[in-house]
Amino acid sequence: MRFPIDNITATAPTDDWFILAQDTLVALEAAADDGMQRTRGAVNWAPAAVAVRLLLRACDNLAAVSLLTERGLVAEGRTLARSLIENSFAVAALHRKPGEYVEQLKADSERSRRNQAEFILHSMPDSEADRSRLRQPVERIDKSLKLISQKALALDGPLKDQYLGYQRLSDDAAHVTARSLQRHVQLTEGGWHYRRQAGTEEENAATLHYAVMAALGVGIGVTEYLKADGCNAAFAPLCDRFRALPPVATI
Repeated sequence: MRFPIDNITATAPTDDWFILAQDTLVALEAAADDGMQRTRGAVNWAPAAVAVRLLLRACDNLAAVSLLTERGLVAEGRTLARSLIENSFAVAALHRKPGEYVEQLKADSERSRRNQAEFILHSMPDSEADRSRLRQPVERIDKSLKLISQKALALDGPLKDQYLGYQRLSDDAAHVTARSLQRHVQLTEGGWHYRRQAGTEEENAATLHYAVMAALGVGIGVTEYLKADGCNAAFAPLCDRFRALPPVATI
């Protein structure tokens, strides 16, 4: 494991979530190592190689969620829990329509490149960029290419129910919203004052719930796609433990 979580023992309800996150990370790392071996020599955009990259991204995301949450950084941990849900949408799409999803990734990248160049050309008149040289490659990028919509990706797959969690994590932590800014406010009878405090047990449990749920989906989906039966089997007891933990507060 590249990012171990040290000194965690089950002495409080949240610790059970930390331990499950750690054990899930161990299974993800093992699956990633196996996947890298299986896809060695594959072409760059082979769907199987993309699946392993999603798995590697999930490993790092889950490790970061655990470390940030352990340190009481609620919004930061939840922002990466949202990234894990995004990974799970991608794995589901890759599982169902591998070639189509890879093409979506490529189109998304090209559309993003065109958008950035157009912004320079139209909104940064004082930019030092060589505008004539920039305009030519922009025009070569197909205008019909689209950015990936996470909502469309979610609703088109088996994990559409998780899109609500994705929305809540966006509103609560990932974006500048009235709700995310309210985290830094303590309401009192006479008004309010600023606050900065570590996450509560309830907040930490809810954060890890969403992160582990998405990470398990990524691990199961990728190992099924790669037909890595041994690695896939490791996720079954983790899912059982996930279901056995008490309900968490709604984000």
